[in-house]
Amino acid sequence: MERWKQHVSRHPLVGALELTLAWHVVLVLCAKVVLPPLAPSWFPDLGAALVNAVCTAGACFVLWRWGWLRVSGVASLGRPRRWWLAAPMLLVAGAYALAGLTGTPTVLVGSLVSLLWVGINEEVYSRGLVQQALTPLGPLRAAVGVGVLFGAGHLQNHLFFGAPLGDTLWQMLSAGLFGFTCAALRWAIGSVWPMVVVHALDDFFQIRSPGAAPDWWQVCVYVLHAGYGVWLLRRYGTVGGPIVDRAPAPEPDGSMPR
Repeated sequence: MERWKQHVSRHPLVGALELTLAWHVVLVLCAKVVLPPLAPSWFPDLGAALVNAVCTAGACFVLWRWGWLRVSGVASLGRPRRWWLAAPMLLVAGAYALAGLTGTPTVLVGSLVSLLWVGINEEVYSRGLVQQALTPLGPLRAAVGVGVLFGAGHLQNHLFFGAPLGDTLWQMLSAGLFGFTCAALRWAIGSVWPMVVVHALDDFFQIRSPGAAPDWWQVCVYVLHAGYGVWLLRRYGTVGGPIVDRAPAPEPDGSMPR
């Protein structure tokens, strides 16, 4: 683990790609091989929740072994006075609920719990682990890298879970821009937890909506995500970002502090 951490620190882009691939391999194996399909009537999304919980534990284990839990924003609330910065994305997520929600109370509650685990899992691995690996590249390039890898990762939905290719390509674009903005928010806030809430509600309202949003609305959301992410990076990307995990500075006599 220590050698891998050193490798990731020396080669951030390669390391971020390795971490992304490893996470997706674990997720697909858990969903298709390790865990049985679980969909009881009282919790139809139990299997999906367990898969995401297992992947979250794996990402947290790596963060813990590398000493990145706090600096990555996973074990920190960051700057609570800046949590309001997630409000625009929360409003966008809530807009998908204006058309109503479909499903029985059991389905709605189960879906909300399952998608909360999706939000935790994907924010911990992407905006936590992968973004921390890309931190040496600087806020802008790290945020772009997070967005590209997060969006590309959704190709798994076509390759392994039967989603149509056309829908998957649009999802990759949407997820990439969403991931970019969430990465910018993590620089500004210093914690992944506001994005967990936004992520879970955004998925929940879209999935449980009675129909897809109009194309013009989706285009507006894409533009908002891109523009808001750039603004956040320009406003908070330098002084507002999380503290970089680095060795302590030496004492004046050249010795390392205890």
